[in-house]
Order: sequence, then structure tokens, then C-alpha cells
Amino acid sequence: MIAFLKGKLHSVKGDAVIVEVNGVGYLVRVPLSMISGLPSVGQEVLLHTLMAVREDAISLYGFDTVEALEIFCLLLNVSGVGPKGALSLLSVITPRSLVLALHDENVALLTRAPGIGKKSAQRIILELKDKIKAEDYPAAVGEAPRAQGDKTAVDAVEALISLGFGMSQASLAVERAGRELGAGTSTSQLVRHALRILADSPSGR
Repeated sequence: MIAFLKGKLHSVKGDAVIVEVNGVGYLVRVPLSMISGLPSVGQEVLLHTLMAVREDAISLYGFDTVEALEIFCLLLNVSGVGPKGALSLLSVITPRSLVLALHDENVALLTRAPGIGKKSAQRIILELKDKIKAEDYPAAVGEAPRAQGDKTAVDAVEALISLGFGMSQASLAVERAGRELGAGTSTSQLVRHALRILADSPSGR
């Protein structure tokens, strides 16, 4: 079992990063929301990881905090929620916000994650509400002011997905648009700027 990886960030590829540890490159799937907070390529990075072994693949999933990893593991224990769905949730909702959504039974917030429908959200709440204490997941410094920004970004990603773009492609474009436009950007501004970014991308759709 690989509990964490500490090494140089080699590259970022969609919803995954490659971390070089002693000359070996590990491909690690991460929440899209985490990518903007990663250090520059070539700098040291520490990821708390879970290694998932299936008949056809061995996958590593990485997180910047132990709390995010714990939430991910709990989500995997929910019937019908696999690694893709758990990563989708943590890509658009912070661990703290997710915990509060569980206790508030906020189905609407959970269904903002692509791939999480109403029934899945209700099942997640039912199975995890009593297993997680909100006080064990304090808000990170600066998290509260980001709440509206997170919602705006999620709405922008959903708009791009409705136009036919993939989740990873849309999320990365919105994340870059948010960095370039700065705080206080509206959903429509994010979508327009992200569309320009996607239009300039050599990969297109």
C-alpha cells in the first residue's frame, strides 16, 4: 500500500499528475479542483494516496490533505459510487462543504458534481451523514470567501458540459479562466473566456 508520495511534480495530464520519486514516475488521479494549487512543474509535491487494485488495473488517487483522502475513502464505501464519482464530488466541492452538505441533506449541492444524480446524492447522505462529524473537518483558511466562487465555477463547468465538452476539458478551461480573470467573475464571463481558451487549444473538443 502506498500511503503518500513525496517527489517532484513531473507533469499534469488532464485529471492526473505524474510525480517523480527517485527516478520513477507515478501517475496519480487527483480532483480537478486541486490542480490549481499544485506547485510548479519541477517543484516538490506531497500527495496523500490510495492505491486501488482491480482485476484489470492498479490506480493511484492523490489528495493534498489527509481529510480529503478520508472523505474519498468514505465515498468509495457508498453503494454505486466509484472512484470516478468520488473524484467528481471532490473536484467541485471542498471536503468541508461536502460534510456540511451531508448534515444539511443538501441534495442539490451534491448533484452539482457531474455523474452524481439525485438518487446517488440521497444514498450518499443516507450512508454517510451519521459517520462523519462536521467538527472533524474545520474550514480551511480562506475557504468561506471561496464558496460563491466555487459555485460559479461549477455552474460554468456544467454550461460547457451541456455544450458537448468533457468534464476534464471543461473543468481545466474554467480553472484557467478563473485564474486569468480573477475574483468576482460571473458565470457568463467564465464561460465566454473558457470557450476562447478551448477554441485556442490544439486538441479542440
